[in-house]
Amino acid sequence: MIIPVIIYIIFLIIYLIFASFAIFSARRFGFVGDATKYVTIIFILFGLTLIIISGVYILGANWNQDLDLTIFS
Repeated sequence: MIIPVIIYIIFLIIYLIFASFAIFSARRFGFVGDATKYVTIIFILFGLTLIIISGVYILGANWNQDLDLTIFS
């Protein structure tokens, strides 16, 4: 179970780096009076929702069961 969690954490770190840059760029270079603030809030909420849903799924999955690949042979 530790390998999928480590991969998930690495993905989250990479996502947070790119999302931080995107939020910084939108706030710094966004036009005054447009929907930059609202789109930034929606982006953050959407990202947090996906992280929470995928985290619940990954932590709740049974990683000890065998993977059956006989359908490919």
